[in-house]
Amino acid sequence: MRKYKNYPGIIGWFYGGNLNFERILFTLHRITGIGLIFYLFAHIIVVGFRAYSPEMWDKVMSIMSGHYNGKYNYVIYFLEWVLLLAVIFHMTNGLRLILTELGFFIGKPERPIYPYRTSIDYQRLLSWTLMIVASIFIVYSIFVFFNPLKR
Repeated sequence: MRKYKNYPGIIGWFYGGNLNFERILFTLHRITGIGLIFYLFAHIIVVGFRAYSPEMWDKVMSIMSGHYNGKYNYVIYFLEWVLLLAVIFHMTNGLRLILTELGFFIGKPERPIYPYRTSIDYQRLLSWTLMIVASIFIVYSIFVFFNPLKR
């Protein structure tokens, strides 16, 4: 048994004892951040094929773009959409974190009189608002990516 229960390691990303909205946003922010870092490395490797030859570049880009030998690769297309979802979520949640760190939506200190109102109430309003904005962008991305009329 551990002496310090506040340090559960990676398991604490997913379950820190108090699973609330902020914990879910924290976990998703880390997961999308790690995913975007892996994508960045993969992107650098793919773009690095340009240094070899134009033919190598054309072949790699035809595979990675979803068009290979005249066939359309829907898996690559879906993964591009998942990348867009990760970017949208990470961007809006990062905006929430920046605004909170700069002191916006913190609230003024108040006397502890019942009913208690804490600064988390203001932050939660910001969280829900930005996640609704992210949801609007995600729904719009579904229509843009999976529109059958554009193919």
